[in-house]
Amino acid sequence: MNQIELYKKLPKKNCGRCSLKACMPFAIAVIKGDAEISECPLLTEEEMNTLKGSITPSDWREELIIKLGEDVRRLKFGEIAEGLGATIRDGALVIACMGREFSISPDGKVLSAGRMTPWMKILLLQYIKTGGKERLTGAWASYHDLKGGMVKASSFLRECEDPLRELLDRDLKGVAAILARMGAEMQGGFPTTHAWRLYLLPKFPVVILYWPEEEDFPSKVKILFDSTADTFLDVESIMFLVEGLVKNIEFAGERGKGV
Repeated sequence: MNQIELYKKLPKKNCGRCSLKACMPFAIAVIKGDAEISECPLLTEEEMNTLKGSITPSDWREELIIKLGEDVRRLKFGEIAEGLGATIRDGALVIACMGREFSISPDGKVLSAGRMTPWMKILLLQYIKTGGKERLTGAWASYHDLKGGMVKASSFLRECEDPLRELLDRDLKGVAAILARMGAEMQGGFPTTHAWRLYLLPKFPVVILYWPEEEDFPSKVKILFDSTADTFLDVESIMFLVEGLVKNIEFAGERGKGV
């Protein structure tokens, strides 16, 4: 069953009660293995069980995880931990990401409390594979300027910058408070007073710029990266990482902590 076939079997109400907020992206996420069919609140138990038996998530990412795990096994954690901004605990590499702590064992297995998607494993293994060799430059670049970013710039705007702009439009003070709890700091020297620097990974800072709506000018968000960003992660993983940030902010808001 592909995503179109699954979508046709969903309620197609776009009720907004699952993590994807609409049925088509939910169907895509289920087929990719990023969501469970049980997350749909409108399916009966019988419908859910029937669909589970028909869904075979694509496994190319699992193959990639195995390959990256093999690459990581060749690394000496003691030599790369400092460069990655990681620590070593009981022989495992411990990395902070998006407010969570992840442990990567010497055999390349990624562990953390709570649910973890294949994309998160890929992202962390890719980050480790670089060995933390690059030093941050402090020179900021847009997603468009990163290697391979030009092709996916419109997707990044649609999936990352626009959703974050909508959250800031809705509740600037609330989002600012959430960002502060994540460790973001206000930054000067940018063409807006609403500028935050935040580390999504120990060696992966971003700057979030927000311009509120003014008379003839609509609101705008721009996310900038250290010029070394594409040496730590490819643009697909960078997009996933920022999408995760936006979803975390939205989730925090829904729990009554802002937005």
